[in-house]
Amino acid sequence: MVLAAGRSIVTRDPGSDAVLSVVAIVFVGIAALGIVFASSPLRAPFSRLRFVVVLGSGILGAVTEAAAGFGHDLVIRDDWGSAATGLLLLACAPYRPGRDLAVGTAVAAVVIAVIVVLETPYFTTEAPAPLFVAVGVTPVAALGVGSAVYSGTFVRLVEQWLSRAAILTEESAQEMRPGIARSVQQDSVTGLNRDVVPFFTDLVERGEVTEDDRQRAGTAATAIRQRIVAESDRSWLEQILLDICPRGQAGTVVDRSGLAERMTSDQRTAIRAILQAIATDTAAQASSLGIVLHDDDPLVRALIRVESTSPDLAVRQHYAPYFAVLRILFRDLQVEVSGSFLTLRFSYDQH
Repeated sequence: MVLAAGRSIVTRDPGSDAVLSVVAIVFVGIAALGIVFASSPLRAPFSRLRFVVVLGSGILGAVTEAAAGFGHDLVIRDDWGSAATGLLLLACAPYRPGRDLAVGTAVAAVVIAVIVVLETPYFTTEAPAPLFVAVGVTPVAALGVGSAVYSGTFVRLVEQWLSRAAILTEESAQEMRPGIARSVQQDSVTGLNRDVVPFFTDLVERGEVTEDDRQRAGTAATAIRQRIVAESDRSWLEQILLDICPRGQAGTVVDRSGLAERMTSDQRTAIRAILQAIATDTAAQASSLGIVLHDDDPLVRALIRVESTSPDLAVRQHYAPYFAVLRILFRDLQVEVSGSFLTLRFSYDQH
C-alpha cells in the first residue's frame, strides 16, 4: 500500500488519470486486506481461492496503474505494479505450496511483460523492447521465485523432519512395549491383590467354604470379567479422556459403532491435542466434556461440547491454532459459542 501510494504521488506522470491511479491503489489495498483476512488462524487454511483473489487483485492493480498513465509513462523504473505484485506473492509464501506460487509468478510476469511491451513506444529512453521487459518483469519474477523456493524448501524440510520423527517414534514404541506390558500386568496383579487375595486369605484361615463364600467368589469373578471387558472394549478416544482429565472428572464419549477407529493418525493427533488443551484450560469444565460420533455413511459426523466460563472472543482466540489444524484435517468444521458452551461440529470419511 505504501509503495503504491508513495510512487503514485511522488512520481505521477503529467497527464495520467488520477481516478484510475486511485482505483489501482484500491486494488492493492484489497489484495493486502485479503492476505490479512485469509492468513488469520480463525479462518485457516489459506485456500487456493483466497490466493487467487489476492493475486488477481494485485495484478488488476498493476494493470489499472498502467492504464492510468498509458501514453504518458516516460520511464519504466517508476512503475510500482511489478514490485507490489511481487511483494504480495512473497507475503503468501508461508501459506501456499511452491507450485501455486510458481504458477502465480508466471501469470503475473506475463501480464507485466505485455504491459511493458505496450508502453515501450512512449518511453523516452531508446532501447530494445526485451530490455524494458526484463526491467519491468524482474521485481515480480525475483520476489515470486523467491517465495516459491522458500515455500518448497520449508515443506521439504518439514517432510524430512516428519520422516525422521516417524522412525524415532517407531523405535521408541518398540522400546516402550515391554514396559507397558509390565505396567498392564502390574495393574492386573494390583486388582487381584485388592479383590481376590483377601478373599482367599480369609478362606484359608477359616478352613471351610460357606454359601456366603460362594456368593463372594461369584461377585469377585463378575467384577474381574467386567473390568477386563471394559478395558478391552475401551476406544482410544475414551482412553484419552481418562488419561488427560482429572480423576473422576472425565467426560463422556458416545460412539456405539466404534467410529473413532476410522480416524487417521493425523486426525487422532489433532483431536488429542485439542482435548488436552480443553482439559488444561482453567476456564473449561472437563467433567462437562462430551464427544458424540454419529454414523452418516459415507461420513462420520462428530460433535465435541464443553462448558467454559470464558467469553466468546476469548474462547475463539485461545483455541484458534487448534481450530486451524482441525479445518485442514476434517470436513466443514463449525465452531459455536452459545451461552457457556463451546461446540465443535465436523465430519470425516469412514473409509
